[in-house]
Amino acid sequence: MSPIKSVLWSSVLLLLLSPLSSSALTFVNAGAYTSPKTAAVGQTVGFTLVPQSPEAVSNVTFTFQVRPYSADGTISPSAVFTHQVTGQSFTAGERRQYKVAFTIPASLTTGEYVWTTRATNAAGTAVYMNIARVASNFTFHADAAPARSYVRGVNIMDLGNAGGVLPGVMGTNYPKPTLAGLQRLKARGLDVVRIPFLWERIQPVLDGALNTTYQNYLLDTLEYANQAGLGVIIDMHNYARYTSGGVQRPFGAPGAPTKAQYADAWRRIATAIRSNPSAYASIYAYDLMNEPYSLPYDEGTYANPVTFASFESGVEGWAPRSSVNTAVARVARNGQGSLRITTQATSGSGLVLGAGVSASTKRAELAQGATFQAKVFVPTTTPGSVRVRLVMVDGAYKYQLGEPFAVTKGVDTRAYFKPPEAAWSNNKSFSVEFIVDGSDGSAPLVFFVDHVAQGAQSGQRTPQQVWEDYSQAAVTALRELGESKLIMVEGYEYASAEQWPKNHPTKWVDDPLDNVMYHAHFYFDRSGKYEGSHASLLASAKSAGYATVGQMGIARMKNFTDWVQAQGTRGFIGELGWPNTVRRPTEGAAWNADGEELLSFLDSVGMGVTMWTTGTWEKASNPSVNINTLYQIEPSFLPLSQAEVLERHLGKP
Repeated sequence: MSPIKSVLWSSVLLLLLSPLSSSALTFVNAGAYTSPKTAAVGQTVGFTLVPQSPEAVSNVTFTFQVRPYSADGTISPSAVFTHQVTGQSFTAGERRQYKVAFTIPASLTTGEYVWTTRATNAAGTAVYMNIARVASNFTFHADAAPARSYVRGVNIMDLGNAGGVLPGVMGTNYPKPTLAGLQRLKARGLDVVRIPFLWERIQPVLDGALNTTYQNYLLDTLEYANQAGLGVIIDMHNYARYTSGGVQRPFGAPGAPTKAQYADAWRRIATAIRSNPSAYASIYAYDLMNEPYSLPYDEGTYANPVTFASFESGVEGWAPRSSVNTAVARVARNGQGSLRITTQATSGSGLVLGAGVSASTKRAELAQGATFQAKVFVPTTTPGSVRVRLVMVDGAYKYQLGEPFAVTKGVDTRAYFKPPEAAWSNNKSFSVEFIVDGSDGSAPLVFFVDHVAQGAQSGQRTPQQVWEDYSQAAVTALRELGESKLIMVEGYEYASAEQWPKNHPTKWVDDPLDNVMYHAHFYFDRSGKYEGSHASLLASAKSAGYATVGQMGIARMKNFTDWVQAQGTRGFIGELGWPNTVRRPTEGAAWNADGEELLSFLDSVGMGVTMWTTGTWEKASNPSVNINTLYQIEPSFLPLSQAEVLERHLGKP
């Protein structure tokens, strides 16, 4: 053999004997079947797969899922069942049989389902097998719950316009929907409209009678909707607040509406609607409150406090969170010692400032009390909105963060924190942090920490639980009235779908009729203002591992839809929107593609949507039209760019 042929043959042998790179490895499907092909609730569907590896490989993870698919063969991105097998190793050419079983739950919707399989390395960065196809050996039919019905529509922000102008004048500060406008929406295939209204306009005095004029505007709207064939979600658009005497007070704050007064308002509103059969016939749901947020913490009882820091003799070893632009000093405030924290004038949001003490100076001991209480004060001269939280760094140098407490500037605020019991052992530090949003940099940021104590706390309610208590009071009042219609209950923190499981680990409403729907909101940019470009949001999506903004949106939305499924309840998306081409002339196709992905996902899980927004005064010719507006209703009807996407994803009532 010539030297050249020898080199070539050696190269061939090397290629044959060397293992392929993991990224090039592809498993072979050596057999798969599903049995039985039809199953009822309580029965088990088995799936068997025989993968074969062409080479030796270790630490393989197999993910088996059951997903619904539609008549056109489209497989849903949402799984109803997932089973993983990890740490699998294969020799070259080895076949292995895997058997997975899925028991049909009563909550599963009757329909067609497919088994999918994905095999990856342990990190998920290399894919060896990805089977997701509609073929007889992977599919089965489930006889379970009836197919989900869901509605699609829009918000009409008319009666809720100019929330800062109270009571306001119809025709000057806010309009009223027309019968013709509602008929135009129905003609586009919509099922429902969400109609925001303001509590202060319909009930100017707590515990008092309803304002007949504004009440009749709402009843007129409901009658028009009934004539048009549209259902209505009436929405108290107050953010868990009530304004009186020019002062806005959040639920749970001094002088704010009590749970009984909130329940009374809904009792009166429902009674007025029920007295008008035509108006009542249009009611699809009562939406109890739009976007509760920043409610005060219910302190409960704080007993046996032991001082952790009083600042009577100095700063007591406390140091600024960052010494670059922050200083601390002991001062006297209101006749007592206080730690003043000062930072130079700084603009922006999400600024985290504060001070703390190292455990080498003073370590917090659990025996002195499991709950910290800090009394803080923020002057009115400090720009921006401020929250305060308490933080412990545990023995593993992990930050244990307390709940952020909303601060009213110029008023003493108490913040509480009960660190996990395991965090106390060999903890490294304790600190008080202030989070500043919307600072314009017009003045230095100044904060005071007057006192930190440890003690025993009981009966406390978090802001999320405060809202849960109020919403339950309203549900109870409506059911005691004899009301059987659907009740929608929004979640804390602006009803954020993404943050829902954090704010509400479990469902909370006790409804004797079990006719409640939890109601969330979602915007791709988290605010609905869309101040940045599509390109910037796409870059953020890709940096997080998503190919599109739509896929990132689905991942965030699933926090809510998965919660709904896990809790065995029902959900609704009451606000959803993306930019129109009036405001973003060159981005329409990109945004619509993302909206298409998200609405397709919501179709697959059978969840209703009312998109934000539309209104009598929303004109397509106005360059400052709301960036989410998707229909001009008056004086002539004109669909904007997002309407075509919504109309491809209409409801199934």
